[in-house]
Amino acid sequence: MDGGGKRPPDSPVHTSIRAIAASGHLSSCAHESSKKDIDQTLLGKRKVDTADCSLSEKLVTIPVIRVGLAEAPGQGDHTAAFSIIEGLARLGFKGRVELVLKVNGEDEWGRMKDKLRLFMPEFNPGNDGVQTLHYSGLVCECIPFKQLADHCSINHRSLEQPLGFWAMNGNRSWLLSKVAIVIPPFKWNNTTPRIERCNGMHQNLDLPALANYQTAYLPHKPDIQELMKGDSRAASLIKVLRDTEAGRIHLLPLYGIHHQALEPAHDVIIRRLLSGAVKSHTSAFEKTVVLILSPLESLERLQALQTSLKVPFYDLQNREWDNSVHEPVELLYCGPVPKPLFEWISCVDRPLIQEGANSATFMNLLGKAYLPLRPDGDTPLPELPDSPPARQQSASAMHNPVANAERSRIEQLGRSLADDLQAYNYYSVALDLCKKLRPLLSPTATQDLVSRFAGMVGTNHFEEAHFRPCLLESITYSSGVLSEEQQEWLAWLSLANSLLPEAIPEALKVKLIEGGKRLRRNRVNLDKLIAYRTSGLNMPNLRLQLPSLSFRRFEVFRATTVECPMSREDAGRDIDVNELVGDICDNFSFLVPALFQILREEFTDNALMAPFLRDGEGQQSLLDKIIEQLFYGNVAHDTEIRSLLEPKASNNDDDLALFLRGGFGGAFFKQVRELMMETKNNAIYCGLSKLTIKDWDQILPGDISKRSVSSVQLS
Repeated sequence: MDGGGKRPPDSPVHTSIRAIAASGHLSSCAHESSKKDIDQTLLGKRKVDTADCSLSEKLVTIPVIRVGLAEAPGQGDHTAAFSIIEGLARLGFKGRVELVLKVNGEDEWGRMKDKLRLFMPEFNPGNDGVQTLHYSGLVCECIPFKQLADHCSINHRSLEQPLGFWAMNGNRSWLLSKVAIVIPPFKWNNTTPRIERCNGMHQNLDLPALANYQTAYLPHKPDIQELMKGDSRAASLIKVLRDTEAGRIHLLPLYGIHHQALEPAHDVIIRRLLSGAVKSHTSAFEKTVVLILSPLESLERLQALQTSLKVPFYDLQNREWDNSVHEPVELLYCGPVPKPLFEWISCVDRPLIQEGANSATFMNLLGKAYLPLRPDGDTPLPELPDSPPARQQSASAMHNPVANAERSRIEQLGRSLADDLQAYNYYSVALDLCKKLRPLLSPTATQDLVSRFAGMVGTNHFEEAHFRPCLLESITYSSGVLSEEQQEWLAWLSLANSLLPEAIPEALKVKLIEGGKRLRRNRVNLDKLIAYRTSGLNMPNLRLQLPSLSFRRFEVFRATTVECPMSREDAGRDIDVNELVGDICDNFSFLVPALFQILREEFTDNALMAPFLRDGEGQQSLLDKIIEQLFYGNVAHDTEIRSLLEPKASNNDDDLALFLRGGFGGAFFKQVRELMMETKNNAIYCGLSKLTIKDWDQILPGDISKRSVSSVQLS
């Protein structure tokens, strides 16, 4: 990597992947024999010891096993489901897999289909029905959950199948299986490992600390042109990987910034990472390409990053990479790629930067260094036991203190990349939420919410009990579907407003008064109904003519004409209003104190906070600028606001640079791989071994079940 095209020396272990050989991350394995290493890492070499009546003999007799798959932001759920299928095949299952696809809407269904193609290239996204495909040597039927009952009926199958598996957040009621085994990914704390039975009983599974359900293997170099046929990104990826393998560039894959706690501030993380990447170079001729594999909805902030840092940026979906020779670092957005290609890219000469239980497990079993963006989150780095296994005592004892020290340093690096992002995150999320909110509000409703928000920031106090009802009413009375009675009453009100006070018929007044009282009895807020659904009303005259309704609302916006409220379109028809309101309240409860905390740090004297809270002569206050952007979509002051909220630069660049170029981490990840490959850490086998004789009686076909009654219970 000296810029002259000099190829790094081949590793005696991984000769098939030149990119790995360049890294040095697996250098601690170089003194082991090739045969020993391959035995430990090739697919299917993880051995499972079974009882007298072997697990394989039981699995081979089961006709069908259901595996659940739900949609999620990344590819974790898909990786989990297909890893379970691979694991079952390796343990001897030879029946049919029913892959049950559970989604909550059309948007999720579209995303799920796109991801399924990354794992099963033959999957047809244009087919919304059941598809029978093959995976890991097994017949795999992809069945949308809503079609499961019809599919079973048409094919004369029982709706309830004997055995099912879920990872992530699934349950037996979705699988409709007699017994369901729920095994989350390694260290995925959001799901409890358990066995669910048809009688409603749950049995928690006490899995080993390093339990995982993936299999380890050396990825094979994929044929990218065939794998990504018709994909505009293919040509660029071929170039990037060719230059990486030839030693002309370093490739730094970035996956995990789509995590909900990281995505709002992904530009900050990338900025810090780019700084460390430049410092990792030991020669002025070295070059690092940061390849973003996370799915991002918008690339606006990456483009802004390109402008501010003067870093070449390529969106590979729209522009082919041409390798700017004189640039020390480049930023490429790729997005998700097929699983074989993701695994191959993960083995390049720089660590994978990621946050995810399944991708972390794959890297652990490969023995390859990676950097977790949330080491204190749901998927922390594995903890090594105090003493190594007896058979590895001599080889590992001397490295254990070194490995533990490396683990601590890697954790600290992960924190430094994603540290102090809270206020920036909350504000970024608030912008996205308010963007959805703005079309649902009338000008008067917006003015009401602005007044409440400004008051909350000024006092550093967010009271959801007061804000939520106001927000719901603002949306409901601005864009919700009006009842016929409400529409009729507003039409009468508009008619009365169009007449001179002395010309309003008495009968119309009676209708308005009686109708208004009925609406109030039905808990309709007439003030907000009028202010949010009409404009140009002469309120003083209406108050004078209808005193019994006691209109006390402030003067609404004046207009030259009266809008007709009858044909107002329901702007919120495609939005779950309750979910949006809940998200906004949750976000504001964090954003308001975070803003106030930053103000206290920036303005130590209360007098200096005046420019934030009040207008200066001829200029807006900072609070007004924030309100303009949140509630009115005015982005003119975006840079100024973000500069106030953006976290300070990381002070761990030197350590990050050392880690990126392979200066440490090899001892830790080598030990993790050896421990995770042990039989006791096969989570699928652990789950199956906890099934009782009664469970097997329900799962196995009748004749096989009778023969197994006398067998040795696996658990």
